[in-house]
Amino acid sequence: MTKNKNRSSNDYVRYSALAFEMFALILAAVLGGRWLDEYWGLENPIMTLILSLTSVIVAIFLLIRTLTSR
Repeated sequence: MTKNKNRSSNDYVRYSALAFEMFALILAAVLGGRWLDEYWGLENPIMTLILSLTSVIVAIFLLIRTLTSR
């Protein structure tokens, strides 16, 4: 029974860390895209859009890879 409880807490920590990693990746991409849009003086937030969509795709890929590696 303690092995199951220990495994559950390890899974909790693992998936919580994954959620923070995904959040940080997407946040960094959005902020980087906004900075690039301002730096290059773009009227439309094209770099924010490109980087945020790319980061969401990468985050989903990391999620799938983590879930299937078990």
